[in-house]
Amino acid sequence: MEITVHLGEPFWRTAGKREVRLTLGSGASVAEALIALAQLYPGLSAELGGDEVRPLVFMNDTDVSPEALLVPEARLVIVWPVSGG
Repeated sequence: MEITVHLGEPFWRTAGKREVRLTLGSGASVAEALIALAQLYPGLSAELGGDEVRPLVFMNDTDVSPEALLVPEARLVIVWPVSGG
């Protein structure tokens, strides 16, 4: 199955592009998409798999967990969580 991954700030700067197409097996999870992305762009490995703060991932505009299963032609958006006051 093919999916599109839109990389938000600062991820796109590390990868050098804002969108990436990934081909994954059917039944793949969001976590597997993140692993595939980190394999393509090793600089993203630490940013995507951080122990303290993890990026937010949205699939087709819905917040999803790493365990969520991907749907064909899904659009993932990966952004850094922001807080403030």
